[in-house]
Amino acid sequence: MQLDLTMLESSSVHYFIPAPDERRSILYYPISAGYFECKPTYHVQRTNFQSYLLLLMMSGSLSYQTRHSRGVARPGQALLIDCRAPHQYAAQGKCTFSFVHFEGAQSAEIYDEIVRRCGNLVRLHDSTRLHEAIGELLDTLRSERRVKEATSSVMLYTILMQLLESSGVGGAGAVGNAVVDFAIEYIQSHLSEKLTVEAIASSAGYSPSYFSQLFQKEMGMSPYQFVVKNRGERAQQLLQTTQLPIQDIAFQTGFNSVANFCYTFKKATGITPHEHRIRGI
Repeated sequence: MQLDLTMLESSSVHYFIPAPDERRSILYYPISAGYFECKPTYHVQRTNFQSYLLLLMMSGSLSYQTRHSRGVARPGQALLIDCRAPHQYAAQGKCTFSFVHFEGAQSAEIYDEIVRRCGNLVRLHDSTRLHEAIGELLDTLRSERRVKEATSSVMLYTILMQLLESSGVGGAGAVGNAVVDFAIEYIQSHLSEKLTVEAIASSAGYSPSYFSQLFQKEMGMSPYQFVVKNRGERAQQLLQTTQLPIQDIAFQTGFNSVANFCYTFKKATGITPHEHRIRGI
């Protein structure tokens, strides 16, 4: 695909880097890199492009879709895409981002590890050092006509390690799956609403089928089972810590009727909500 320059502001920069003639299996190598200020018309759609893409948002927002996920990237977030599979992304109004297309060495393994843990959209704990690492590569490309292969390999490796560190993947502070963690937070903050697998998956930027597999593998239960479990636990807490009528508790925990709430509660605990409140369990 050839980029339509009318979709970019004149301040955008784009560098192309020759791939190493040899040692591709041991060198990380950037294929292209740059900084784009996009007009609202900016849109990219590919079926196959031989690289991985790291895109770091700076302002505005960018919608995206890959084979397994879709969503919106915003400032302080990174988008990681395997461009060898069909994908697309588009500006939502004006936006700016820096980017690197890359390949080589253990790029595939690093990509797989990050996406397995975080998905294509990486919500960074701190984007500062990643911005700096990409900025250093762009400054070097701007000042030198031809960057040494070993130098660009080290710089790209540094960028990927900064992505790993700032996303919380693989470090001492990494806990669980970031996509599942995000979904759990979404579920727990929307228990009073109608929660479908489609809505939960969409909030995490995934298709329902792929998200369900990911959630089941990580949590040992389906998203639906997790929702029911959390609603029951929230109901038990409200029964013990408030004097709210059972009808109000039913609706606050997302049940569409008192009868459905009582049936589900007794099936899970062996007693009715009223008995639970009286016993002080």
